Amino acid sequence: MDDGGLSEALDRSGRALERIERALSKRQPSNGRDEDLRAKVRQAVAELDQLIGSANG
Repeated sequence: MDDGGLSEALDRSGRALERIERALSKRQPSNGRDEDLRAKVRQAVAELDQLIGSANG
């Protein structure tokens, strides 16, 4: 992936995370499910960071 494509992918990922956070902030808390979802999102982002890091060499 070229630098432009990588930058665009990172921007899309960032916007997606912002949408998730906004949606979660509008919901009423429900027995820890929100925190579970946040943990899964953090894990997915960490995995993306690793993939991006290995792609950049």
